[in-house]
Amino acid sequence: MKNIDKELIEWAINRIETEFKGEISLLLGRKGACKTPEDRDDMALDFFIPACDHGYSLARTFIIEDMGYDLFPMSWKRVEGLSTLNEGIAFCLADSEILYARNDADRERFELLRKTLFNNLKNKEFIYIKSLEKINSAMDLYKTMVFEKSLSNIRKAAGGIIEYLSEALAIINGTYLKRDYGYSQRVEQIKSFQKIPAAFLENYEEILRAKNNETIFKAVHNLTGETREFFEEFAPERNLKSYNFDELAGWYEEARYTFRRIAYACKNNKYIECFHLGGYLQVEFDILTEEAGLDKMDLLGIYDVNDLSTFEKRAEEIEEYIVYEIKKHGGVLRKYDNLEEFLEKQI
Repeated sequence: MKNIDKELIEWAINRIETEFKGEISLLLGRKGACKTPEDRDDMALDFFIPACDHGYSLARTFIIEDMGYDLFPMSWKRVEGLSTLNEGIAFCLADSEILYARNDADRERFELLRKTLFNNLKNKEFIYIKSLEKINSAMDLYKTMVFEKSLSNIRKAAGGIIEYLSEALAIINGTYLKRDYGYSQRVEQIKSFQKIPAAFLENYEEILRAKNNETIFKAVHNLTGETREFFEEFAPERNLKSYNFDELAGWYEEARYTFRRIAYACKNNKYIECFHLGGYLQVEFDILTEEAGLDKMDLLGIYDVNDLSTFEKRAEEIEEYIVYEIKKHGGVLRKYDNLEEFLEKQI
């Protein structure tokens, strides 16, 4: 079929300048926008940014001959979100060309957001955090997928997980997923990344070829697990100089009673108490490892319903370690031998 991209751009600009005068900030286009190679890579309409509510009325979806078109709006707020990688369509900001601008201020605003996007992609701490957001989104999908029985729903979830993890890989490599001639090119882009998990593409291919639920579950599990481990090497060094160990002392003063409850439960074979109190403290320990830079403190890993003495011993070791770190860093524990001493110190 005849390529009519040029004519459609002229049509859109004419409408903007006549029917929507002053109501459209920008009209954007991209080469090869969501087309197949046989459709040519001419500049094509992509999206526009309205300047007011009525401007949204410019939006159109239509078919001419065998080609579908979508002239869609994006608010300035949404485009700002693209500059901070809130969506997987950062290419709309990165690769678009301004076909029409209401004024220089709108043009400059867009170019500033584009510059912000590229600057963000150079910020190691920023891209690490954004990548983790994508991985967390993949994990949320995975949690739902494992309870699905429909092959269609499982494949749908697997596709979403691949999308989020691919975005995470692109971001951590300082770039974004491009959208030129489709997903086959996406795979080629992933291959070009400087760093990717060793079996990422292998597991990706396994999902594409899978014919049953079990094969997809296994491949998605491997894909997600390997990607999570891969990202550990990108974790920025924590700046713990400003951590206030008096806060840790306050935490421990409250937690002392939980340690006491665990000791009692272990001695009296109350394994239910041990399990749940251990779970509560494990959450707290993991937070302290992250925020205070303490060593990994694994309490639940040692839990054994048939031998609570080892659980009790590990809890005691962790408690001693925390007290040691508090004193080592100058934290002050408010500890008294008896009520009289406590009351005396309150004066």
